[in-house]
Amino acid sequence: MNNVKQPSHAYRDITEQFVIDASFLWVLRAISVKQPHYQQDDIVTLEKRIDANLDGAMSNYELAWDICVEELTYEQAGEVFTAAIIAFRSRNMDKIQHIVKHAFCNEETLKGLVSAIAWLPKVLINEWLQKFVFSKDLNHKHLALSICSVLRKNPGNILQELLEREDCLAHSGLLLRMLRLIGELKLYAFTNQCQKLIDHELPQIQFWANWSLVMLGEQKQVVNLIPFMKEESSFQLLAIDTVFNVLPINKARAWISQSVQQPEMMRTVIRATGILGDPHAMPWLIEKMNHFDTAKIAGEAFTLITGIDLERYELSIDLPEELAIIPNDEIEDDNVDLDEDENLPFPDVNKINHTWLRYRDRYKAGARYIMGIEVTDNNPATVAKLNAMLQQAGQRQRASLALTIALLDAQSVFINIKARGRA
Repeated sequence: MNNVKQPSHAYRDITEQFVIDASFLWVLRAISVKQPHYQQDDIVTLEKRIDANLDGAMSNYELAWDICVEELTYEQAGEVFTAAIIAFRSRNMDKIQHIVKHAFCNEETLKGLVSAIAWLPKVLINEWLQKFVFSKDLNHKHLALSICSVLRKNPGNILQELLEREDCLAHSGLLLRMLRLIGELKLYAFTNQCQKLIDHELPQIQFWANWSLVMLGEQKQVVNLIPFMKEESSFQLLAIDTVFNVLPINKARAWISQSVQQPEMMRTVIRATGILGDPHAMPWLIEKMNHFDTAKIAGEAFTLITGIDLERYELSIDLPEELAIIPNDEIEDDNVDLDEDENLPFPDVNKINHTWLRYRDRYKAGARYIMGIEVTDNNPATVAKLNAMLQQAGQRQRASLALTIALLDAQSVFINIKARGRA
C-alpha cells in the first residue's frame, strides 16, 4: 500500500502535460500570427489544440492551478495565459487576484493575461471588462483598455472621462492604449485629444498619437511617423506600413531614393517598396533578389505587390545547405535568434524575371498595388476586393491588407488579424 500514489497526485503527470502544452502552443500561436507562411486556417487549427489542452487542464483545475503557480516563476507570457484561463474559468477570486497581480511583472506577462481574457466566453469577458474599467486601480483600467484593443471593442463614454483625468494621462501604459484604441476603432470624436499629445515627451506616446490621427484622416501627420521607421521597436513595421500607404508616390519615391544610399537602411527600403506597391520599382526588386541578404525580403515585396505566391507558382528554390543561417553556437554570443526571414521562400530570380516580363503589362507604373489589386481611393469595389483577399492571404500579407482597408475606408476599423477565430 505504501507504493500507491495519493489521490491528489494520481494524475499529476497528465495534468502537468496539459498545462505545459497549452502554454507552449500559445507561444507558438503568438509567433505564428506574424509569420508569412501561416494562414487563418492554420491559426484556427492551433487554437483548437490549445483549447483541447485547456479543457484537459480544467478537468482537474485545482491541481492544474498548483502546477501553473510553479510555472509562473518563469515570468513568461505563455504560462500567464494558461494560469489566467484556469483562474477565470474556475471563478475563484483568490486565483484571479493572484494572476492579475502577477501579470504586471513585465510587458510580456501582461500580453499573456490580455490574450487569456480575450479568449474567454463573451459573457465572462463582458463581466470582467466592466469590473476592470471601473476599478480604482489604474493598472486594471490599462488591462481593460488593452482587452478592448485586442477585441476592437468600444469602451463607451468611460474613454472620455479617462482622457480628462490627470492621473490617467500620467499612466503611460494606459495613455498609450487609449491613443492606440482611438485609431484602431476610428473614434473621430477624440481627434483633438490625440492632437494635444503629438509632441509628448515619451516617444511611444508620440507615435500612437500621430498614428491615430493618420487613421482618423489627418494624413499630414504621417511625416511625424517617418523617424520611427529607422529604429527597431515594436511599432517599426507599422510605421513603415502606414507611411508608405499614405505618402504620395512622388514623395515616397524621393524618400526611397535618398535612403537606398544608406546600406543599413536597405531592408527598410525594400519593405517600404513592397508596401508602396508601385510596379515601377519591380526591376530593382528583382535585382535585389540576386543578393543573399536581401533575396527573401525582396521576394516577399514582389508577392505583396503582385499577389503571385512564389511557392505556389514554383518561383522559389531550396536554399543551399551551406548558405542556411542557423543560430550560432558561440558561448559568449547571446543572440541565438533564427534568421528573421526564416519562413520566407528563397526566390528563383530567373523564373521571377520571366514571370514579370510576361505579366508586367497588367500593371501601371505610378499606381499602387497590393496582392495584385490596384488601390484606388473612394472605390467600394477596391475595398470589397481587399476584404476578399484578406480571407485567403498569409498573416504578414493580411496585416498589410487590413491597414490598407482601414486607411481607404473611413468607416472601417483596423481589423485585428491576430485575433482569435471564433465559431
